[in-house]
Amino acid sequence: MSKIKKLAAEEIQKIAAGEVIDRPANIAKELLENAIDAGATHIRIMIEDGGKKLIRIVDNGCGMDETDAHICYEHHATSKIDTVQDITAVKTFGFRGEALSSISSVSKMHVTTKDASAEQAFHLELESNNLIREEYVSAKQGTDIAVHDLFFNVPARKKFLKSRDTERRLITQLVRAYALAYCEIHIELFSEDECVLRCPSVDSLHARWAQLWEYTSAERMRIVHNSDAVRDIQIEGLVSDHQYMRYDRSALFIFVNNRWVKNQHLTRAITKGYLNILPPGRYPAGCIMITTDPLQVDINTHPRKEEVKFLHPQVVESLILHAVKAALDEVNSKKNESPQVEKNVISELPNNTLEYVSQPFKQSSYSDFDMVSNIASIMPKVAQVEDAKPLKNEIHIQKAFEQQQQIMTSEKTITHYAIIGQYKKTYIMVEHDDGLLFIDQHAAHERVLYELFAKRFEDVASVKLLFPVTISISESDYALLEPFLPIIKDHGIHVELFGPRELVLTSTPVNLQNHAPQELVLQCVGWIKESGSIEKEQLQQLVTEKLRAQMACKAAVKAGDLLSHDQMQQLLQDLEKTDNAIACPHGRPTRWLLTLSDIEKKFKRDYRSYQSIE
Repeated sequence: MSKIKKLAAEEIQKIAAGEVIDRPANIAKELLENAIDAGATHIRIMIEDGGKKLIRIVDNGCGMDETDAHICYEHHATSKIDTVQDITAVKTFGFRGEALSSISSVSKMHVTTKDASAEQAFHLELESNNLIREEYVSAKQGTDIAVHDLFFNVPARKKFLKSRDTERRLITQLVRAYALAYCEIHIELFSEDECVLRCPSVDSLHARWAQLWEYTSAERMRIVHNSDAVRDIQIEGLVSDHQYMRYDRSALFIFVNNRWVKNQHLTRAITKGYLNILPPGRYPAGCIMITTDPLQVDINTHPRKEEVKFLHPQVVESLILHAVKAALDEVNSKKNESPQVEKNVISELPNNTLEYVSQPFKQSSYSDFDMVSNIASIMPKVAQVEDAKPLKNEIHIQKAFEQQQQIMTSEKTITHYAIIGQYKKTYIMVEHDDGLLFIDQHAAHERVLYELFAKRFEDVASVKLLFPVTISISESDYALLEPFLPIIKDHGIHVELFGPRELVLTSTPVNLQNHAPQELVLQCVGWIKESGSIEKEQLQQLVTEKLRAQMACKAAVKAGDLLSHDQMQQLLQDLEKTDNAIACPHGRPTRWLLTLSDIEKKFKRDYRSYQSIE
């Protein structure tokens, strides 16, 4: 009996749909792009249960006649191309004719459409890509597509969908992206019949940014522009200045010929423009519009067309980097005035569209903290200065660090030393048996405090705030944060939901009372967003470790803090007692040994006969 058989057509279609459709946001993307291709000036998106129960998109575009409506859901049915050669110059979104076919094969889909020449609209009902019902109905010009019960016939795929809030957040991010790319289109998003976003058409990116986030953040956005006339590449858009920063990359958007794409190299080019400007763990916001000849970009490399390839990728990255730097230089030289954003645009926004915004990075005075740690109990009040600069050559540092580990691991504890002093108010110099040892006081104290938090995280001393602090947060971000509130509370930070878009912080760890614990809460949201799709237990462990590391970083002594001899000695003793004394929680080395042989080589001495030299 033959073992090989040919699958039924409907089973083939279900499997093929997985290349295009794996979650509600993919469906919303395909339908939204179809509406834009149809020339719509008003698009309304409605979802239920994060899109798992319903995704409905209504537009006022050109619509379809009865003939087109009957063929639109068939596999590889498209009005965009005729031959494969047309793909290289395509300027529309959908062109392969897979979207509606794939969507209808894994859902119950209703299509109502009318073009300008028809007297009545035509309505179709499909289930698993089979026509169930068709009729003439009354409707305005345009297309109304409703997708019900996603993956009802593919339960194996349905169980891998995320929670309602996660899926809704992805769709909201998608709608924000296309609202930025098409300021001339009125776009609305509703979830469970509640308005999430309402963006009337505007004539500038600044005004659109204010609609999507808030007026104060729009004031901090700066225009970027650059071009390469020879290769026909133009860069335009907005980026945030040094006073506005976020805890994740969710407000960074990149478009290629008005198509929203995800490209790590381009994102890295944007963030490189902020080198030594933003603190570690902070990210800029912005949208970069790349316009180029369609022949110089391949948009057919990904089934969902989310990734693209450039003919000259390094040129594009360089243009973006220099455009960002130029915009920031203008801010620093005070040549770029704050843009005037139409305030009446903000009045159109529903209250729940506001996204949290991180506050400008502030330095605060360093004071003694009531810690169980020995060194913490003797720290005087000294002025806090800027923390150590981020490492520039990470590869070189890593190799050198590995060599130092080999030297130091054999004798982890500093049993024989004499403190020479403090260099640049940053490094403790110690006379070691093998040479001159430098201890990074901030990294060392970070390690001490991190392990203290790890051992006593359920018994962290906290103090109630005299004036509770309110934290603005979006509903979607609160949904992400809520499962982690017990972990935050275990670390001495007590936060509660105060309103639909606000948290109230009532107590803080003793050692952080002179810092801003609300930043830690917002950072947790950023860590969760940046983590990607990992298991819940892994994510909880990740948030726990990052929270402890960040608390230790904020509470530890800083580069520039003057330490007495007793304080340096106490810090070294505490460091010896830790399990991982050679690195801070962020992976930076706590110590660096300049061996005696290296010193002798610099002075042209023979180390082997050192004791015989006077």
